[in-house]
Amino acid sequence: MTTIVQLRSLVRQITTIDSSADLPDSLIDTYAKDGFQRMLNLERRWPFLEVTYTMNTVANTREYLISSISTGDLREITSVVDTSVAGNRLHLIGTDEGERIWNGTLDVASRPLYYAEWADTLSLYPKPNAVYPLTIRGYRKPSYTWLTVLAEEIDCDERLHFAVVYYVVSQVYKRQEDAELSQMYEASFNSAVALAHEELMRSPSSRPMILSGGNVRGYNYNYWLQQLGRTL
Repeated sequence: MTTIVQLRSLVRQITTIDSSADLPDSLIDTYAKDGFQRMLNLERRWPFLEVTYTMNTVANTREYLISSISTGDLREITSVVDTSVAGNRLHLIGTDEGERIWNGTLDVASRPLYYAEWADTLSLYPKPNAVYPLTIRGYRKPSYTWLTVLAEEIDCDERLHFAVVYYVVSQVYKRQEDAELSQMYEASFNSAVALAHEELMRSPSSRPMILSGGNVRGYNYNYWLQQLGRTL
């Protein structure tokens, strides 16, 4: 576990710069945030960002702000499951496809079967005719409270913590115009991130990766219209 306090101490031990006047905490924190963001930009689906949230639909309401779901830190959705009755996994469609089918007199409220994402909005098709409990899984936005909450660890897997230290040290040496040491610690940063990324994103031994074997497949959306016509 590495907190911002421990990170500052490690950086000062490595660089032997003890004076806060020569190396203020605010500068270390800025470098740490930069290194942290660079790591996260490498991969959108870091396992430590996985989350599961729940929400309830509102009758006759199609659109829900993603930022209003749970704690508001949901970045992207990977699955939506209606947990009422026997349960049903909603399938992802394009917003334009939903608008094409469920419009005008055909926009009849019913149990949601599909969902779409657009402009930070989750849209359900058809719009719910009652309250349905939904379980939403996806990936959250990273937290930066570790920069201000001194006892909180860096918001990533522990195997990535020391990579942030390497990055800060490289930037400190770059500030001192020591190109050789700066490049050496930047290389250590890149190596540490690459190794951790390979390990964290590796498929579990019990679940080998099968290329093109996902659950994504085409759906005949007109089937919904045909079923609707039979019941009108």
